[in-house]
Amino acid sequence: MLMKRPHALYLLAIVGGAVTWALVAQASGRREAWDSPLYFTVAIPLTCGLSFVLALFEPARSWRWGILPLLGQFLWMLLVQGPGNLLPLGVIVFGIFSIPSIATACVGSLIATKRARRDEP
Repeated sequence: MLMKRPHALYLLAIVGGAVTWALVAQASGRREAWDSPLYFTVAIPLTCGLSFVLALFEPARSWRWGILPLLGQFLWMLLVQGPGNLLPLGVIVFGIFSIPSIATACVGSLIATKRARRDEP
Protein backbone atom coordinates (compact mmCIF):
# COMPACT_ATOMS: atom_id res chain seq x y z
CA MET A 1 0.00 0.00 0.00
CA LEU A 2 1.37 3.41 -0.93
CA MET A 3 -0.18 5.32 1.96
CA LYS A 4 -0.70 4.52 5.58
CA ARG A 5 -4.25 3.40 6.25
CA PRO A 6 -5.42 6.49 8.21
CA HIS A 7 -4.25 8.76 5.38
CA ALA A 8 -6.13 6.68 2.84
CA LEU A 9 -9.23 6.80 5.05
CA TYR A 10 -8.96 10.59 5.33
CA LEU A 11 -8.79 10.84 1.56
CA LEU A 12 -11.70 8.42 1.14
CA ALA A 13 -13.84 10.39 3.60
CA ILE A 14 -13.20 13.76 1.96
CA VAL A 15 -13.54 12.51 -1.62
CA GLY A 16 -16.62 10.46 -0.69
CA GLY A 17 -18.31 13.56 0.68
CA ALA A 18 -17.39 15.66 -2.34
CA VAL A 19 -18.63 13.01 -4.77
CA THR A 20 -21.89 12.68 -2.88
CA TRP A 21 -22.45 16.44 -3.08
CA ALA A 22 -21.58 16.57 -6.78
CA LEU A 23 -23.78 13.61 -7.71
CA VAL A 24 -26.83 14.90 -5.83
CA ALA A 25 -26.42 18.37 -7.31
CA GLN A 26 -26.06 16.88 -10.79
CA ALA A 27 -28.99 14.46 -10.42
CA SER A 28 -31.30 17.11 -9.05
CA GLY A 29 -30.23 19.92 -11.36
CA ARG A 30 -29.69 22.15 -8.34
CA ARG A 31 -26.69 24.37 -7.88
CA GLU A 32 -26.34 23.32 -4.25
CA ALA A 33 -27.07 19.73 -3.32
CA TRP A 34 -28.84 20.63 -0.10
CA ASP A 35 -31.45 22.53 -2.10
CA SER A 36 -32.73 19.15 -3.29
CA PRO A 37 -34.78 16.63 -1.30
CA LEU A 38 -32.26 14.05 -2.56
CA TYR A 39 -29.71 15.54 -0.21
CA PHE A 40 -31.75 14.45 2.80
CA THR A 41 -32.95 11.13 1.40
CA VAL A 42 -29.77 10.01 -0.36
CA ALA A 43 -26.70 12.09 0.51
CA ILE A 44 -27.13 12.23 4.29
CA PRO A 45 -27.72 8.45 4.58
CA LEU A 46 -24.76 7.73 2.27
CA THR A 47 -22.57 10.06 4.31
CA CYS A 48 -23.67 8.35 7.52
CA GLY A 49 -22.95 4.94 6.00
CA LEU A 50 -19.48 6.05 4.91
CA SER A 51 -18.76 7.45 8.38
CA PHE A 52 -19.94 4.22 10.00
CA VAL A 53 -17.72 2.04 7.79
CA LEU A 54 -14.67 4.25 8.26
CA ALA A 55 -15.11 4.07 12.05
CA LEU A 56 -15.20 0.28 11.81
CA PHE A 57 -11.77 0.35 10.18
CA GLU A 58 -10.29 3.05 12.44
CA PRO A 59 -12.35 3.42 15.65
CA ALA A 60 -10.07 5.88 17.46
CA ARG A 61 -11.39 9.45 17.41
CA SER A 62 -14.42 8.35 15.43
CA TRP A 63 -15.88 11.86 15.31
CA ARG A 64 -13.44 12.72 12.51
CA TRP A 65 -15.14 10.22 10.20
CA GLY A 66 -18.38 12.09 10.69
CA ILE A 67 -16.86 15.49 9.98
CA LEU A 68 -14.53 14.74 7.06
CA PRO A 69 -17.22 13.82 4.47
CA LEU A 70 -19.00 17.09 5.24
CA LEU A 71 -15.68 18.89 4.90
CA GLY A 72 -15.40 17.29 1.45
CA GLN A 73 -18.87 18.56 0.57
CA PHE A 74 -17.96 22.03 1.80
CA LEU A 75 -14.72 22.09 -0.16
CA TRP A 76 -16.48 20.91 -3.33
CA MET A 77 -19.13 23.59 -2.91
CA LEU A 78 -16.40 26.24 -2.53
CA LEU A 79 -14.54 24.92 -5.56
CA VAL A 80 -17.61 24.89 -7.80
CA GLN A 81 -19.44 28.00 -6.57
CA GLY A 82 -16.95 30.11 -4.70
CA PRO A 83 -17.41 31.44 -1.18
CA GLY A 84 -20.46 33.64 -1.68
CA ASN A 85 -21.86 36.06 0.86
CA LEU A 86 -23.58 33.36 2.97
CA LEU A 87 -20.39 31.42 3.70
CA PRO A 88 -20.64 31.77 7.52
CA LEU A 89 -24.20 30.42 7.44
CA GLY A 90 -23.06 27.56 5.22
CA VAL A 91 -20.34 26.61 7.72
CA ILE A 92 -22.95 26.50 10.49
CA VAL A 93 -25.32 24.39 8.40
CA PHE A 94 -22.57 21.92 7.50
CA GLY A 95 -21.77 21.68 11.21
CA ILE A 96 -25.39 20.83 11.99
CA PHE A 97 -25.61 18.36 9.12
CA SER A 98 -22.50 16.57 10.43
CA ILE A 99 -24.27 15.54 13.64
CA PRO A 100 -25.96 12.40 12.18
CA SER A 101 -22.73 11.21 10.56
CA ILE A 102 -20.76 11.82 13.76
CA ALA A 103 -23.36 9.77 15.66
CA THR A 104 -23.18 6.87 13.19
CA ALA A 105 -19.38 6.98 13.27
CA CYS A 106 -19.54 6.67 17.06
CA VAL A 107 -21.78 3.63 16.71
CA GLY A 108 -19.33 2.09 14.25
CA SER A 109 -16.49 2.77 16.68
CA LEU A 110 -18.37 1.13 19.54
CA ILE A 111 -19.01 -1.96 17.44
CA ALA A 112 -15.38 -2.16 16.32
CA THR A 113 -14.12 -1.72 19.88
CA LYS A 114 -16.45 -4.38 21.28
CA ARG A 115 -15.46 -6.76 18.50
CA ALA A 116 -11.75 -6.15 19.20
CA ARG A 117 -12.22 -6.79 22.93
CA ARG A 118 -14.17 -9.96 22.24
CA ASP A 119 -11.43 -11.23 19.92
CA GLU A 120 -8.62 -10.59 22.43
CA PRO A 121 -7.07 -13.73 23.94
